Amino acid sequence: MAKAIKAPKFHREATEETYDLLNDMIRKHHHYFEDTSFLILMKHGGWKSKGKEQFGKIKVLGEDLRSTWDKDAILYLNADMWVKMSEPQQRYVLDNALFALDTKSDKDGNTLEAVDGRPLLKTVPPDIEAFVEVIKRHGTTTQDVKRLAAAIKEVNPDQVTIEDVIGAGGKQQGGEDPKPPGNGLQVKRNADGSIDLDDPNQTKLEDYEGEGQSGEGGPTIPDDDLPF
Repeated sequence: MAKAIKAPKFHREATEETYDLLNDMIRKHHHYFEDTSFLILMKHGGWKSKGKEQFGKIKVLGEDLRSTWDKDAILYLNADMWVKMSEPQQRYVLDNALFALDTKSDKDGNTLEAVDGRPLLKTVPPDIEAFVEVIKRHGTTTQDVKRLAAAIKEVNPDQVTIEDVIGAGGKQQGGEDPKPPGNGLQVKRNADGSIDLDDPNQTKLEDYEGEGQSGEGGPTIPDDDLPF
């Protein structure tokens, strides 16, 4: 039996529309990155890590590449998945990726800047507060949130639920006051404490996994040396 031919792996720079969407998310929810310059690269040919589909990831550039390219960070997006997502799902991916990025600061909490005035960046590990903010803005776009809600109820039915988490909290970091989950779309709350978009045509991100399709244009960029 012949082996299936694997799709070639390569990068292309994202379209202007993708940059516009990222800038809109930064303006609304991550204003502290307004002076940050991003390069968005679409990873074609599939992108998995430890068997799980990857949707987006940010890499902070060292001073050598930063000064050469005049960019602060690279945002990698899964091209095959991106073209199949709705705009709310694309916003979820961008929002989630941006929460893995932070500005560097001194011991007094002042933001450190490079000689050109742009803030210095660092990547940060996953944070539950950031996860809550993403849920508030976009609802349960992935199955991870549903599993978390089900696990909470199974361990202790009287314990705080995802609904309680979404309803709590104050003003969002760098953006507007909290909005109802679903990013302005109709949503429904499930018995397990999770939230779904109330639209039979709304596909979950997990439904895209395993499918391959490319769609972004732009100049071809050589593959990077990251392990994903």
